[in-house]
Amino acid sequence: MRQILKNLFILKECQIGEQSSTIYLLNTNSQDGLILIDTGLGFNFKKEIKKIGLDPKNIKHCLLTHSHFDHVDGCKDLIKLNPKIRFYIHIKDADATELIINKDQNINFKVTDIFKEKISTLKLGSYDIKCIHIPGHTPGSMAFLSTIEKRNVLFTGDICGGGIESLGGNYEDFKRSLQELLEIKADILCEGHMNIIQPSEEISNYIEGFLKINDYLHIGFDLNPKDSKNWYNFALISYQLKIYDSAYNACNYAIKLDTENTKAKNLLKKIKKHNPPKYELIEENIKNIYGDNY
Repeated sequence: MRQILKNLFILKECQIGEQSSTIYLLNTNSQDGLILIDTGLGFNFKKEIKKIGLDPKNIKHCLLTHSHFDHVDGCKDLIKLNPKIRFYIHIKDADATELIINKDQNINFKVTDIFKEKISTLKLGSYDIKCIHIPGHTPGSMAFLSTIEKRNVLFTGDICGGGIESLGGNYEDFKRSLQELLEIKADILCEGHMNIIQPSEEISNYIEGFLKINDYLHIGFDLNPKDSKNWYNFALISYQLKIYDSAYNACNYAIKLDTENTKAKNLLKKIKKHNPPKYELIEENIKNIYGDNY
């Protein structure tokens, strides 16, 4: 847990290589209570919220950026804590979210509040929260924008996830959504896995980098998974953005596909100096899409 602004906290910070998303908490200091943005894979909300001197039973609202399990699975822990919490998600991701939460559970979870418009506004305490539909990573992905201590704070879910069509995304929609986010000029970006990015210039660099990464992900997963040069390019820009775990994974995979890829070998030496965690998420996703023998 760490404090970002007076009323804004990272309740659970995503660690490099970890699947569970970052969980954010906004205290409205009003009868609207505490707002959570995403819930991760599951979490001891009661223990962590008490650490910052707040009442966990005062969680009254939960904004969900999209329906992937690593962002919504913790809803079941919140329901046990306070069954009256209001959950918000876009209509295009509502069914998928309910399916995940109710799987192997006796909860009968239902999303209580549905976004249907491109842009809508929630008034919670003194905060006006602009709710923006940004499809691409999933059909119902959402971003949330609010002014907190005179700073424009943007919550986005997975900019880092791309619009991979083989995994339920949409390449062109994701590209358009990132362009829209660029126009906002936020002061603080609260990302789903990369945590806090600031100031505005760094946010723009980050989003522009993922516009390029979206191209490489589209080629790598949707068009030609065995393109070694493409995975090298993905590794290079990930390295430039200091996302060393993804850079390591992609670089290793590029070399596996083409043992003569000298550029990838040289880049891998640079990446290793940052001691990134070692995993094979790219290969795992490709096997899930195309089968073990691809």
